[in-house]
Amino acid sequence: MRRTAEVAVVGAGIIGLATAYELTRRGVDVRVFEAARPGAGQSAGRTRIFRHSHRRLELVQLAVEARARWEDWEEQLGVRLLGREGLLLTGPSAEEVAALLAAAGAPGRLLDARAQAEVMPILRPPGGPALLDELGGSTDVRAAVDGLAAALGERLMLAEVFAVGTGEPALVETSEGIWEAGRVVLCAGAAVGALGPAAGIEIPLTISCHARVTFRVRERSLAGRLPALQEQTGAFGETVYAAAFPNEPLYAVGLSGEGSDVPLGPGHDAAADTLVERIAAYAREALPGLDPDPDGVRLCLQTLLPGGSDNFGVWRSGTVLALAGDNLFKFAPLAGRVLAGAACGESIPAWLVPGALPQR
Repeated sequence: MRRTAEVAVVGAGIIGLATAYELTRRGVDVRVFEAARPGAGQSAGRTRIFRHSHRRLELVQLAVEARARWEDWEEQLGVRLLGREGLLLTGPSAEEVAALLAAAGAPGRLLDARAQAEVMPILRPPGGPALLDELGGSTDVRAAVDGLAAALGERLMLAEVFAVGTGEPALVETSEGIWEAGRVVLCAGAAVGALGPAAGIEIPLTISCHARVTFRVRERSLAGRLPALQEQTGAFGETVYAAAFPNEPLYAVGLSGEGSDVPLGPGHDAAADTLVERIAAYAREALPGLDPDPDGVRLCLQTLLPGGSDNFGVWRSGTVLALAGDNLFKFAPLAGRVLAGAACGESIPAWLVPGALPQR
């Protein structure tokens, strides 16, 4: 016995949920398959950064459009998803990025050391200019995942997908039986490399491990008020990104740039411990407003395409589409809308064609 759907979405991370949600709004009969629970893979955690602060104008413009779609979701789902605390970018690119934000119509302003301390009281200002991305901030991961999953209801299937075959209809083999679908959208994160080849899709992914360490904020009254952070000066020995937990006195810090992840395989556990130690050392030096003892650690997989972070694309083979890349959470409403359109026969826009955007 085979059950049918117009579109099958594989993976219930933020992009898979977004795609399925947008398909339901089009009136499409969709099923989304997830082996664990919604948001348990690369979308796991409590917070993510929403930012306009990129060093490519195309990405800044996409972030402006994506924010409007996040606000649409807030209205449709009846929950607050984006913080309004801002994001502080330090380092030599601050003035360049400020010009790009201005060109894209995203509000931002340069801050001196005194203003940086006022905006980000837990940070020791590293020196030099800094940019406040005024509409950046922390994304409420749990509210987004739970809201989308609730909207999908019984269309969300807890089932492991073993194989996807191209064809008309395409076959989706799962732990809960075989499904036939007119179109399949793979939003499977690190698993897309294993599922893609049978459908004629080969994606050059490199998979590694990344760490985020959570610290308690010493002054509890700052909960829900702290900006997100991209500290890129290297003044304290590392470059990092960081974001507050929504309405909780917790702050998550991760390394950025070269050396911020470790390969999987033998010795991986010791290398991951080293990442955590580096983050804790940075927090003790640069973030005196945090308790120096880590409150928690989250290890996550990073899926990188050639060209590094902020690089993504959609591959197509017959009736199957596959999304892969890194740093996509902030673009989820926009990516979901585009993937839903592509599953309905619309063209894929240039920004999701692999290699279309210049790398920088």
